[in-house]
Amino acid sequence: MPPPQPSPAEPPPLPPWWAFCGRAAIVVVEMAVVVFCFFGPIATLRADVLESTGFNRWRIVLLALVGLLLNHVRKHAAEYRDSQFSRPILAWNGLSSATLLACLWGMAGGFIEPALGHWGQFLLVMAVAAVWGVSALAMWVPRLAQIPYFVGFAAFVTAILWASSYVEQFTGLFWSYTGKTTVDLVETLLAPFAGAPVIRPEPFVIGTDAFKVEIKKACGGFQGIGLISMLLGGYLWWFRQIHRFPQSFLLFPIGIGIIWLANAVRITALILVGIWIDPDIAVDGFHSQAGWISFLVVGLGTIWVAQQMSFFSIRAPADAGLPMAEGTSPADAAIAAPAAAAVTDGEPAVTHGPSAVACLLPFLVLTAVTILTQAFTSGFNYLYPLRVIAVAAVLWSLRRHYRPGPQPLSVVGIGIGVVTFLVWMALAPADGLEDVEKVAAMDPAQLGQPWALLWLLFRLAGYTITVPIAEELAFRGFLPRRLIDDDIERVPVGTFTWLSFLASSLAFGVMHGADWQRATLAGLAFALALYHRRRLSDAIVAHATTNAFLGGYVIATGAWTEWG
Repeated sequence: MPPPQPSPAEPPPLPPWWAFCGRAAIVVVEMAVVVFCFFGPIATLRADVLESTGFNRWRIVLLALVGLLLNHVRKHAAEYRDSQFSRPILAWNGLSSATLLACLWGMAGGFIEPALGHWGQFLLVMAVAAVWGVSALAMWVPRLAQIPYFVGFAAFVTAILWASSYVEQFTGLFWSYTGKTTVDLVETLLAPFAGAPVIRPEPFVIGTDAFKVEIKKACGGFQGIGLISMLLGGYLWWFRQIHRFPQSFLLFPIGIGIIWLANAVRITALILVGIWIDPDIAVDGFHSQAGWISFLVVGLGTIWVAQQMSFFSIRAPADAGLPMAEGTSPADAAIAAPAAAAVTDGEPAVTHGPSAVACLLPFLVLTAVTILTQAFTSGFNYLYPLRVIAVAAVLWSLRRHYRPGPQPLSVVGIGIGVVTFLVWMALAPADGLEDVEKVAAMDPAQLGQPWALLWLLFRLAGYTITVPIAEELAFRGFLPRRLIDDDIERVPVGTFTWLSFLASSLAFGVMHGADWQRATLAGLAFALALYHRRRLSDAIVAHATTNAFLGGYVIATGAWTEWG
């Protein structure tokens, strides 16, 4: 009897991250080959997509998927680090990429269109590209069960962006059915407060002899309905573990009904502002801000009420401030809650910086007061002091959460602030000071003395104290730590990762609107000040220094538009 043969030794596992990086490299190479070899057919497909949906919107899908992927890798770093190659997935990816190349070759050579027609060819190539895309995603993720998460998100965002290309048509259709009812409701709400007879000289013109408005289809509330639907959809998806289904889907008709009624209230308030306060404020300020105010109030209010009602949400010990990991069910979290509570019943937990509330509340108050003050101003922002007072009051109430420590003022932070100011001015648009009318409208001299001096003191205090503190708490104290861990109090302030560094700086830039390029560079610089000593106060010092120099420049030269 021959001796038993030894079983072949298992191949040693690859070093950490090698398999993931290898699979990612394969996908990148496939994409490069497709683009390099078949740019003409891809350009044709791009034109078809542009014609039917609007190509630029797909950039948002791509950015959203990249952000989702990076966040997923962060949460499942151990799985990605230790994952291995899968031969079936490699075969699937290779076959689908070869099929895609063949389809593009047939499209370039004109072999497919005679058989299938133009749109048949388009649909075939897009279907094969989708199969390849799913295979490429399977190459990235360590478990196939994670693929539906990404595909579902992509489908949701794609559906929203496709629908957004037809907003004008949907708006007109919605207004044709609801326009008369909206104007009738506005008339009912307006009559007790107008102080004069309500007149409707035309079907969609309403007001009094003192002030009246024309309600166009864009003001009919359809866009608000779209925004509230997106907000509630994203909220229910993100917090699906704590909600009861299918009853939570009732939040959609509830939110839509409330936002439609809120739109009628907004139009009524607009007319009343024009009658009782100032027509210019109604047109230039309230009209542009009231929609966002109603959207935020209705959206956040609906979410808050839903979380308080057991009909919609699962109010178990899991919602007592304990975060649930992705994939954790409410029942599992409820079981884990007593153990977590036992830990916290003893010594207080160690934290590594301000809490989420302490980081976000000043910035949220700053944003809310900014929207409200802009709604009741036209031209010069004479209500700016209210922002300073409100944020200062919040910071003072939360002062026990901020412990700057005994270390001296950061010279590096001051230096970064000076360099940031110089870069900011070097990149300033050349036509910024040529709009004489806009510069004059922002000149505080129009207030007369001593009010101009008092306003300038508040403006400087806000620009160099309250705004830097509020923004740095949000964009350097909260967001980078949140991008590292769901519980920010477990992450020391100043912890560096490339994702948190770049994403938080870009978010800071996007917040500044048209100045997003300069602001993104400034965000990168303030983050470097934070990382120097891992002290949030250093980022605040850098930000305050930049703003102090910019404020001095504005006052010295009269370049009031640089204040925004």
